[in-house]
Amino acid sequence: MSSSSRRTLLILLILLFAVLLALGNILCHALVVQELTGSTPPADPGLLQRLIHTVGESLRQWPQFVWFFSGAPLLVGIILALLVGLQGGGEARSSATASLPAGASGDVDGALRLLALLQQEGRLVDFLEEDIEPYDDAQVGAAVRAIHAGCRKALHERMRIARIFAEEDGATVEVPVGFDAGELRLTGNVHGQPPFKGTLQHGGWRASNIALPRSSGVDASALAPAEVEVG
Repeated sequence: MSSSSRRTLLILLILLFAVLLALGNILCHALVVQELTGSTPPADPGLLQRLIHTVGESLRQWPQFVWFFSGAPLLVGIILALLVGLQGGGEARSSATASLPAGASGDVDGALRLLALLQQEGRLVDFLEEDIEPYDDAQVGAAVRAIHAGCRKALHERMRIARIFAEEDGATVEVPVGFDAGELRLTGNVHGQPPFKGTLQHGGWRASNIALPRSSGVDASALAPAEVEVG
């Protein structure tokens, strides 16, 4: 039996025990009320009629106790079942994290190193983290020109970037049968089957010849070292 099946069975047993305990509490309380009040069930009752009469008398005279004795074990059972379920969810997430492909952490490091390169060449992180509201458009434009040149240089040194459609935006293009949905997104009045003809809104971009920066033995999450000038 798998761990998830065992966990489900445990949750069902907890809830079943809580329901049985609640019913037992109600019955015991009802019998005590009957004993204290001297109420008698109908003449020659069956077992079910006796139980219904006894519980009804208990509800009529002390309903708050009935709700407490039945609600308390149900509430505890629900809480325990939730805890077991949440523990299982945490184990599943841990298992999923542990089963990530071996190269996944390397991909993250490569992305961080590329971002660090964009910071080094174009001060991209400085620009994105800067509050530009106090500056006018001319000041922002002058800063963007330098950032654009540095980041463009860094990207072109690490990968080749080319348009997916070579035609200019606004041109009429044909969408072939079996097109790659990851490279082409259709908009507008789309019906029927390809090939389609439409107006190119954006030519898209594709990266190739990717060469991410190699690790230098330092923490990849440190995008830019802090600089301290010693006097």
